[in-house]
Amino acid sequence: MTRMRTADALLGVTVLAGCSSSSESTDTAASADAGAAEMLPPVIITEDQTSATCKVGNFLDVIVAEDKLAGATLDSSDTAIVEVTQAKQAKQDGDALFNPGGSCLAPGDVTLTLTGPDGATRDIALTVTE
Repeated sequence: MTRMRTADALLGVTVLAGCSSSSESTDTAASADAGAAEMLPPVIITEDQTSATCKVGNFLDVIVAEDKLAGATLDSSDTAIVEVTQAKQAKQDGDALFNPGGSCLAPGDVTLTLTGPDGATRDIALTVTE
């Protein structure tokens, strides 16, 4: 009977040791949380805005009316400062529509030109700061 209790005790210690977490996994989780906390929300540029400011590392979301989204294009006067992404329709996402936008890469001033499917254009003066 004593041997059974000793074996049970050793098994219990082994199971508990396997359940403990190391400081390395805790550190990894903490750094992942810190990275997520540093992610900046996108800068939303509404349909009536003609100027905006963002910081390096921000993403832009240029709002376009749904009926004008297909065929809309966005251009940057300096792609070293703002790299643009075009509007798109994702078939895999239940036909979701995505506005054009971009990534703010470096400080400076650029002009974003939004061209609608009818050829109408709208310029947006954008200042990117540190």
